[in-house]
Amino acid sequence: MGEAQDRIRTLERTLADWRRERDEACLRQELALIFHGASLRGAAECLEVGFGDQAPSKSTIAEHLKEACAAARELFEEYFEGFGRAAACDEVYLSGHPCLEVVEPRSLAITGILPDTEPTERAWTDLLNTFPGLECGVSDQGLGVSKALAKAVARFGLDTWHLLRPFSEETGRLEARAYERIGEEDRRREAFVEALASFAPGRSVPPEMDRLQEAVEKAEKCIRRYDDASLILGWLYEATEPVDAQGRIKAPERMRGDWEAALDLIDHVDAEGLYSIEKKLRGKIDGAPVRGLAERIGALPMPKGWAEASREAMQGLTCRSWLHHHRRETHILEAPKEAAVWVAGEMGSPFAAEHWVAYCASAFELLDLAPRASSAVECVNSVIRLRQGSKRHPSPDFVYLLAWLHNTRAFDEGRRKGLTPAEILGVRLTANGLAMLVERMAARKASANPGIAA
Repeated sequence: MGEAQDRIRTLERTLADWRRERDEACLRQELALIFHGASLRGAAECLEVGFGDQAPSKSTIAEHLKEACAAARELFEEYFEGFGRAAACDEVYLSGHPCLEVVEPRSLAITGILPDTEPTERAWTDLLNTFPGLECGVSDQGLGVSKALAKAVARFGLDTWHLLRPFSEETGRLEARAYERIGEEDRRREAFVEALASFAPGRSVPPEMDRLQEAVEKAEKCIRRYDDASLILGWLYEATEPVDAQGRIKAPERMRGDWEAALDLIDHVDAEGLYSIEKKLRGKIDGAPVRGLAERIGALPMPKGWAEASREAMQGLTCRSWLHHHRRETHILEAPKEAAVWVAGEMGSPFAAEHWVAYCASAFELLDLAPRASSAVECVNSVIRLRQGSKRHPSPDFVYLLAWLHNTRAFDEGRRKGLTPAEILGVRLTANGLAMLVERMAARKASANPGIAA
């Protein structure tokens, strides 16, 4: 009899474990579906396919979502709030409710959130005050966030992506017009060939033959206009880089001068749409992003076995490597290693590359801090808008769920492929982000109902 009871208890425990694992698997799928933009109804229908009668209803999923948002807020505040040295600031609207958001540009991790808050200077100041190690920041041209950044950090500036977007759009329109003119020229050419076949001496010249040269001239003019605008746009972006093409770290005066020199050339471009933009861009770059950068890179410890006399040459090569190749193309973990190989080779000591990795990594970190053309916050905002688009009335805390799952999910492509924003930021998690969320939800439930947990 005792043996039978032991078997029954073992079966009951096994069944209870199976049900718990099934419920956790179902919950993980719920959260994954909602994170990827599924509505509550859509998530319920998907789960019904996999779990049948055991699938949660729409109302049950709504309750789970509420619990998940509260748990995600706890986890976010514990692991990410106020973390990082650089900040890209902007607001995103969730079903009409403003949410202030801070993104660390290098990792694309969300590191600051203030839900359901108007973007005033006071609100931005309160959010930025949660960052103990903030060194620099970028933002759009909003007065509230600009004034708050000016108080919070020594190096701040306008996000060049926001700053040059109107110029980029106008350049794009010039490009489209150039292609239209090229197409028009091709049509004229075809008409010319057809008219030429029927032309005989003594007859009047077909009008198509007279118009061909006019079409060619208009197409060439449009192409020159686009080429000039595109070249100036490239120079404006280059002016915001912390180093020049030779790897020399810019002074604030140099950055301001490069910016104004590029703007001076707009008057020579036959494109009226650029003239009004030029006036808005005047005085927008003050050189603050590179202030103190040369001193900080100059203070980095030299690699083992190298004298101080080699610093200038090594620093220039490292900055060139960051600017021209590794920052844009190479995987974020491999960039310092490949840079070290290239710099060591250029210095005539290819076998010493392993000693240069730490120096290159430290220099890259400082160069990455300089606020330049970072569209990071817009990239993250586009993700958030997509995720919450199918929810009619998401709670303000819903953004914490999106932030937690975004920060703990690995990138599928690009130079960050295979890494999560948390890993790049240097945040150490105890487990997979989704598993940690489910575990925290269970802990909150047990804390709220200790009798049931027992």
